[in-house]
Amino acid sequence: MDEYQHTGQGIPPAEPAQPPYGGPDARQQYGQQQYGQPGYEHHYQGQHEPKRRKATNGFGAGKLVLVSAVSAIIAALLVLLVMPAVFGVNPYDLVTGKVKKNQSAAPVSSAAKVTNVVSSSQGSTDVATIAKKVTPSIVNVNVSSQSQGNMFFPSSVQEGTGSGVIYTTDGYIITNNHVVEGAQDITVTLASGTELKAKVVGTDPENDIAVIKIDKTGLPPITIGNSDNLVVGQLVVAVGSPLGFEQTVTAGIISALHRNLAAASESGQTSTVLTDLIQTDAPINPGNSGGGLCDGGASLIGINAMIASQSGGSVGIGFAIPVNTAKRVADAIIAGKSVSHPYIGIQGQSVTSDVATQYNLPVTEGAMVTSVMPGSSAEKAGLKSGDIIVSVDGQPVKTIDDLIAAIRKKNVGDKISITYYSNGTKKTADLTIQEEPANLK
Repeated sequence: MDEYQHTGQGIPPAEPAQPPYGGPDARQQYGQQQYGQPGYEHHYQGQHEPKRRKATNGFGAGKLVLVSAVSAIIAALLVLLVMPAVFGVNPYDLVTGKVKKNQSAAPVSSAAKVTNVVSSSQGSTDVATIAKKVTPSIVNVNVSSQSQGNMFFPSSVQEGTGSGVIYTTDGYIITNNHVVEGAQDITVTLASGTELKAKVVGTDPENDIAVIKIDKTGLPPITIGNSDNLVVGQLVVAVGSPLGFEQTVTAGIISALHRNLAAASESGQTSTVLTDLIQTDAPINPGNSGGGLCDGGASLIGINAMIASQSGGSVGIGFAIPVNTAKRVADAIIAGKSVSHPYIGIQGQSVTSDVATQYNLPVTEGAMVTSVMPGSSAEKAGLKSGDIIVSVDGQPVKTIDDLIAAIRKKNVGDKISITYYSNGTKKTADLTIQEEPANLK
């Protein structure tokens, strides 16, 4: 990664420090900062004659003593009345001695209030504390593959860098599918700097999750959180290897929830819709993919996956796959089972206002059916090409991505009710969620 190496040039020597106030001439302008030295005459235009003291008598001295005594009394009253009020103490209680009794009865009452400032779902607000707990469970993932040559271009080695999260003590690591897709060699670097070869256990392109394994035990697995309890605005910390800089920690907040985005594959030929994503403004860059997004309790809530950017770098719009999705997929892969993909058997596109106007559709939002798979639940329910689905179980469907997200939240065998328009007529139908056929995965 020569492009990220420093040039080796040192920092140029600093210019000699200038005297304060503009150099040696400052004394001429402002004068010596000692009484009795020349200089003040520049400000006051000459010396002042000393004032003559007036003769005083005994009455003047007595008056001075009286004024001093009154001033002392006023100052004491201010201390007695104002200061206790500032610290929340009743002045009368202070005088009568009740303060000591209250303090001894509840010595930690005020501390208990401070503890409750942070909710249990957010945990610590100290990023350093969170990072200390999380970073040992984050790894760097380097991949390489041999590209096929042709008569014009010779074969070459392609390399990439991503991140991963230690899932179990015996070496299972969660990362993104797109990090290891097509990789022929995978090297994992632990937080300690130890490098180990890894192999792919299984992948799920539809959810962009992969599980890899290293031959090592006694690893520090990350604490798994719950992505169903997240709230917009809560603190999050991202850890990974952006641009190859390992163990980088950034922080931000959850900017939005339940985002649905189409993600292109590494080849750019196909795309998949990632659903229910967590949006964050914590800086995420290429290389962060597969790393952890954690909450204030240092628990994993998401796997960093992608960014929205016109420049290719972070602009504060990053997305993570919810940990509940990642865990479900990883558990199935580790157990040697097929990852379940809910399915109703349609393909479609989003309805927009332009499309609605062009084809005189009854609605301006929804998921238009473009094809129905033979033998699917959709076919059995009577759906056909041209129908527009507008809700699932009473939840609005504004785009095809909304429909995909709604189906993926279900389990195989679940019953759903859909509302749709067919030839301008509003209808409802009940469908049973199926398992996606193997030839479509």
